[in-house]
Amino acid sequence: RSHASRALREALRDALASPSAAVRRLRHARTSVCFVVGEDRITLLLDRSPPQLADDDEPAQIEIELSHAQAQEYAEGRLSLVEALVRGEVSAHGPVRRFMEVDPILRRLLAPARDAVAAQGGRADVAAGETRAMPVELLAIETRGLHKSFGSAHIMQGCDLQVPEGVISVILGPSGTGKSVMLQHIIGLLRPDAGDVLIRGNKLSDMSRSEILGLRREIGVMFQDGALFSNMNVYDNVAFPLRQHTNLPEAKIERVVSARLRDVGLAGSGGRMPGELSGGMRKRAGLARSLVLEPGIILCDEPDSGLDPVRTSLLGDLLVEQHAEHGGTMVVVTHNVPLARQIADHISVLWQGKVLESGLADEIFASRSPFVRQFLASDTTGPLTMDA
Repeated sequence: RSHASRALREALRDALASPSAAVRRLRHARTSVCFVVGEDRITLLLDRSPPQLADDDEPAQIEIELSHAQAQEYAEGRLSLVEALVRGEVSAHGPVRRFMEVDPILRRLLAPARDAVAAQGGRADVAAGETRAMPVELLAIETRGLHKSFGSAHIMQGCDLQVPEGVISVILGPSGTGKSVMLQHIIGLLRPDAGDVLIRGNKLSDMSRSEILGLRREIGVMFQDGALFSNMNVYDNVAFPLRQHTNLPEAKIERVVSARLRDVGLAGSGGRMPGELSGGMRKRAGLARSLVLEPGIILCDEPDSGLDPVRTSLLGDLLVEQHAEHGGTMVVVTHNVPLARQIADHISVLWQGKVLESGLADEIFASRSPFVRQFLASDTTGPLTMDA
């Protein structure tokens, strides 16, 4: 065995032996993946309870080919396979989307705890480039030629959005450009006038109402103001999706709700009413509620709205931490450029009802587009004006 493959095997073994509850969530992938490093094969069985390493000759549903350098980086939690796959730096075979959903969890387990947030970075420098079309099997969310009007206002004007699986993807753009309308289409609250919305390859237009309602169990939503029920305390607000969509006994609901409230720093606030909470606490309660069904996709609509810069930064850290802990895909709608810099793996810039540019975060921040450069720099000179 090479040094890199030995390091990766040992790191994976240590990660699976971790007492963290995140190990259990790896089973959500319901698959097996083989890391091919030169002539060495390291197979991870994520369809077992608990997940475990397999013998070398055991077949796997997914194969991911890594160079020796990439294997070493992954062993240290510094390589995002999602980003490497999107860039075409790593080749994979099989139903790779299943693994991409839990890649953030595994990276969190591989990285030392003190480096967990920093592990979201480590992106290689790349030149700015045009938006690239991604393979369908890598996408969690896609819109094709999306149009939506309200009276004479044409909000979505042929919008083509692509959100890769397993990342924090930010939809960035000025106010009034259609970001929240986009989210409402993704969860099926709005139907497009033309075009399609696809969730993991499935068109919403082909789904019945009951199928769309079922899909919403797989999508958690954090609304701008938390959208808490004013006549329920925090505990009952967070428990609401479990009581509405499951038959879990109250003892199990109590364990889940308590865990999610601890996750967001509200362990002692379950008995408080929404009116007794600060704006930041309401948002954290809304995040806890969005996580209780363990959805594969989390949508956050302007999570920084109404927060001061320090609390916005703290919320950004919390979003990164929860994504690393729970995996899946997180989509954050915002016009806050510092927040996007802090949390984004992938960015889509929306303007005048279209995706102007889309790609990995470092590519967007190196963009040569006049609009993107102006917006990111908060420059008053450029195509974006008060009337645009």
